[in-house]
Order: sequence, then structure tokens, then C-alpha cells
Amino acid sequence: MPQPSAGLQFGKYKLLERIATGGMAEIYRARMTAVAGITKPVVIKKILPGYADDSAFVSMFINEARIALGLSHGNIAQIFDFGEVEGEYFLAMEWVDGHPLSHVMRRARDKGLSALPPPLAVLVAIDMLRGLAYAHTRLDDNGRPLHIVHRDVSPQNVLLSYEGQVKLVDFGIARARLAGRSETKNDAAKGKYIYFAPEQARGQPLDARTDVFAAGTVLYEMLCGRRPFEGPMPEVLRKISQGDFARPREWTPGIPAALERILLTAMATSPEQRYPTAQAFAEALARQLHVTAPDVSQSELGHFMGYLFEPELVDAGRPVQLPREFIAKVGRWSGVAEPPPVQTPPDAPRHPTPAPHGEPRGDVITQPLPPQPLPSQGPSSPPPLAWQRTLRGWALRGAPVLGALLAMWMGLLVGGTNSFAVELSSSPPGATIRVDGRELKETTPLLVTQLQADAEHMLEVSMPGMVPWNQRVKAERGTTLAVHARLTPKRPAAARSLARLESPDARYSSGGPFLLSADAHAFRVPPSAAARMRLDPSRTYGLRANGHVSLGGPMPVGQAAYFLEGGAALPARDSFGVVGADEVLVQNASVLYVFLWDGRPYDNRGALHVHVREQASGAITTLLLDAQRHAVSLPPHQGFTLRELDPTTTYRVVVRAPSEPARTRGFGGGAVEQVLALHGDGESPITAPGTLEVLEVNRPTVIRGARWLRLAFPDDDPDDNTGGLTLEVTPVAPLHQ
Repeated sequence: MPQPSAGLQFGKYKLLERIATGGMAEIYRARMTAVAGITKPVVIKKILPGYADDSAFVSMFINEARIALGLSHGNIAQIFDFGEVEGEYFLAMEWVDGHPLSHVMRRARDKGLSALPPPLAVLVAIDMLRGLAYAHTRLDDNGRPLHIVHRDVSPQNVLLSYEGQVKLVDFGIARARLAGRSETKNDAAKGKYIYFAPEQARGQPLDARTDVFAAGTVLYEMLCGRRPFEGPMPEVLRKISQGDFARPREWTPGIPAALERILLTAMATSPEQRYPTAQAFAEALARQLHVTAPDVSQSELGHFMGYLFEPELVDAGRPVQLPREFIAKVGRWSGVAEPPPVQTPPDAPRHPTPAPHGEPRGDVITQPLPPQPLPSQGPSSPPPLAWQRTLRGWALRGAPVLGALLAMWMGLLVGGTNSFAVELSSSPPGATIRVDGRELKETTPLLVTQLQADAEHMLEVSMPGMVPWNQRVKAERGTTLAVHARLTPKRPAAARSLARLESPDARYSSGGPFLLSADAHAFRVPPSAAARMRLDPSRTYGLRANGHVSLGGPMPVGQAAYFLEGGAALPARDSFGVVGADEVLVQNASVLYVFLWDGRPYDNRGALHVHVREQASGAITTLLLDAQRHAVSLPPHQGFTLRELDPTTTYRVVVRAPSEPARTRGFGGGAVEQVLALHGDGESPITAPGTLEVLEVNRPTVIRGARWLRLAFPDDDPDDNTGGLTLEVTPVAPLHQ
């Protein structure tokens, strides 16, 4: 269906494509035609028709125009026109050829990066702060400060171009003295609450230091791959007001201590303890960047954007070329290069540095790890070469994407003097590759080297059931092209019908089978009340629960649900489960979450002790699971609930994989092949406890005495979820027989 207004003339602008719609305004990619047929790409932001008569909103929109038209800085998207067309107010601003920072971080996760490389994250923050510093210090025509405060600094309002430019946008709720009205408490409550400063959360007066805090929050998210504050609005505002968040190095130990101190200063709860200006914050970051990465430049940010968004650029006829120097820098920034090893006898033990005995760390009770011996090397085994140590260490750290970049760099170094390379990937991966008609043994993703420079080569990618893909490539010697083949099914897949369901529940009397969507019926665990603990992805752990808790029902409970975060090596089918008295083995995980699934936590009593045993050393860490504090209650719109079961009937329950299986970690994570289930005999899963278990594909489960069955896919980012499962519930026999 065509988008409203798209393709229509709007004054001297032609609206080409609607790219975003907010609550009260919509944004279009447009083209301006000037004299002599000269055209210019622009962005048009206009009020939705339903709000054109809202004088308060129109006043705010005009205020934005007044503020933005007076701002001219390289790190602020330029507003160059404001007006009214047939009763619709609009702003015309420069078109930034790139993506919001929020999309950049999401694409980085899709590529296997848990966070942005620290030098690039700091570079983005410095440019963002320079734009804020300029706005904060603007004067009116009489030389008086305008006191402009953005008040909505967030990843959605920071644009990164493919050339590496950083632009701030949307001063729509900014406050300036020229607005002609005083700030109210309701004004302070606008914006995205996750990025609020403490004074903003309390409804207190705001100044430039409010934007300093929000910029620090955005930098935290870039460096750690997660926000410092998450959850429902009241809980987030409480945490922000109290400064209750994990320190950056708790999530990313590789962040330099000096950088963490700078970030914590910017995010101080009291405005008086923060950097007094955005410029001061930017200068502190610039000094730190000069020490840790003095050679970083804007062009590397552009190369990084090209690497992340290569499919879109290639589709637009803009091949991506990554210089070998950039590949080397990414490896160095991410800790690929290792220092020379300490000369230690082969049989000498290596002792870790444990935390002090019994020192509490949040919900974790730590115990010192015993000494861990080095792997034995026979006398005939020569010591590994430096590059072998590097690759082995990188593989153990589970960073496949940047490991591939390192491999690409090494391939270029040995690839001859008159050749180029192609980093060829596909979605889904595992496709057959043909180069100039010759089929290769390897499948995608693959670094294809030794391609004759200055000559055209045909790349073909194919997979059973998919439409074959091909593309001709040509490049100068010494360059690397990133090429992505986006394969599509030969027939339109009906499996996408599982993407969204209109209702989060169904009645058993309506028949079946019932559809479970990995997208619509997922819930995010990291922002929840789950207890959490960091793990080493290179180690294997055994999980076991000890003790019992009361969840308000007649029977004590001795088990809990767990969820794992990890890199590309963690398959979706291993990302969650149930832990009880029997030990469960987990691996490839960087963070462990444990929780009780209960809709009514206030009547819970007791605590479970979840013992986390490191397999190699036998060291045990105990995670304390409080029955009230670590109970997760899903809102009604999350998960899927089957109602109106007969508690006097025994049911056979089985989930099956349709043509497109459920995926919760993208194509690379494989099919999830299971779903978390809760069933009980109360009136509702919101008000009554239930029995917890995991339903696996094609493995029947028998449930008895249930009035409802609730299912959900635990996840950390539902944006990459596709497909689903089908649920079959069949009566077996009345319970009394």
C-alpha cells in the first residue's frame, strides 16, 4: 500500500519516501528543485494533520524551528527552511546519508560485536559533545545567552553518515529563552526516560549539565553494548535518581580505567560533580583518546559504517572498500594483538587473581578460584608463533567478526602484489560459492583472495530452495570488498505469517494448532528483575539449584529459569532452560540470568541458592535467588497464554517446527527448538503460581490439573527474531480415570 503523501508535491519539495512517524509528526526523504533544474536531497518534517489545530503543539514546533534555524555547526544537522503548505507546518533539513546511532549499535550486534570499538565510540561522543557545546553557548542578537538545552540526547537523535560524520538532530523539546515561555515540570518530563538525567527524572530545573549526563549515558551504551538503566519507567527513574547502575568495567573489563573515570564523572548523580560543560567533557575524552588511540580518524568511522551497512551500500551500487590499515587498527583496538608471553616453565601453574574471600558482589557470593595449570606441551611441540597465539587467543575470546577482519588483513599481506580480496557473506549463511564458474569447497561466509586486480570477476551464491544470486566485482589491487548476498526463498514463504499475532492469548475451545511467534511472544530478560552473574565464555559451567521457595501455592518450588547472553558461538537452542537439583552444563556464555517466573511476587517467601561450578577448576560461585526480588512477572502483552483448559483432564502437549523455525539469535544462532512454559490451576497466570518447564520440539509433555498454559521465548533482543513454533494440545483422559 502506498505511503500517505509519498511521491506527492509538497510546495517546492517532492516527498519521495516516509522514513519515520512519531506521535505528532512525520519525516520524509524528499527532493528540492531549485532554479535551472538543480535538485537537492532533503528531509521534511511536518506535523501530522490531526495535530495541526493543536495550538500548543504548533507553538512547540515553531519553537523548534526558531532554535534550529539559528544553529549552524558541523555536528548539528542543518535546518535551512521552515514554513507552511496548505495549513501544514514543516521543517526542511539536510539529508544525512547514513543511519541513527541506535541502528549502528543494533547492526554491530548483528555482526557479532557486543559493543563498538572504544576509540570509535569515543570519537562519536566527542563530535556529539562538540555539537552540544555549540548549542549551549549560543547568544541572541543582543549578546545574551539563549540557554539552549537539547533535553533529548539519545542514540535515535545522533546520526552517523557513511563518511564518518556525526550529526545531532531533533531539538524539538529543547528549551531556549527565546521560546517566550517558562519551563514547567511537564516540560522536563518529555524525552526518552531511559536517557534522563537525575534532575530530569525528579522534574527539577535543567541546564547544560543535563545534556552532559545524557551524552555520558549514550557513550556508556556504545562502550558496554547495553544501557545503564533499563526497565519500567518508575523503576528506571528511581535508579537514575539514585545513581544505581553497574560500572562500565563490570560489563566490559577492557575499557581503560581512565576512560571509565571520565564516564562516571559525566554521569555523576549531582550536577555539581559532573563536567560543567559539554566542551570540558569532550576535551577530557580527546585527551584520553590521544593516549590510547592517537591515530584514530574520522575516515575510520566511515570505514566502520561501510563494514556494518555493506548490504545496503552494495544494493545501491556503492561497493565497500576496506583498507588493510583499517583492518589492522580494528584488531588492535579490540585487543587482538597480544603482548609477548612471559617466559614460564611449561609445568609452572598460573594463578588467577581472585576476589577477596567472601566479598559480596551484588547477589553473588564469591569464592576464590584454585590455581589453574597451563595446558601441557610435549617436548616435541614448538612454541606457537606470534600470529598463531594471536588467532588462538582471539578465537577463545569469541569474537568471530573481528577475527574475520584480522584474517582478511593477513590474507591481504600474503595475497600477492596484483590482487584484491572479497569478504563474501550471505543471509542465510552456509551457501555454495562459485567464482568465475569454479565452485569452491568452502561456504559462506568466506574471505575470497587472489582475485586478479583490474579485471571483472563473477561471484555466484546458491542454496537449495533459494533464488540464486550473482554479482560482478572489480577492484584495484590491495583493496578488500565486503559483499553480502541476500538470498530469498524461491516461493513466497507463508512462514512470515508467524511474525506477528493480533492477540497474545487464545482459548482452548477455539481449536488448534496454535501459533507461537519468536518475535511477538518473546520477552527481554536483561532489563527484568532476574539475578545476574558474569561468566567466562571460554569455560564450561555446571548450574544446580539448592533449596526451596514458596510462590504462594501449596507446593514448594525448587527450580528456576535461566537465560544466557553470549557471542556468535552460543546457539539459540542453548540460550535458556530450567535449573533444578540436577546439574545443567552451559558454555559459550558471557552473562547468566536466573529468575522465578511468577505473576504475583508479593506473596513469595524464601530464596534459592544457584551454585555455578566452573568445570575445569571445580570452583563454585553461589548466586542468591530471592523469591520476591528476582521474580519476573510478564505483562499481559508478552508471551502467549492458552486459557480455558479443563483441570480434570490430562493433556498431551507438543510443539513443532513449521517451515520457518523459531530463531531468537538471528540466522547465525540456528533454530531455538524449545520454548519456556508455565502452567497452573489458578484463575490466571497473572494471579496464580504455576509449574515451570521447557517444551522441546517434537517431544510430548503431559500436563495435569491445569486451567492455563503460558509460553514465552526468553531473549535479549527480539529485533532479530523470526519464525515460530506450532503448539498442539490434545486431551488424553479425564484426571480421575
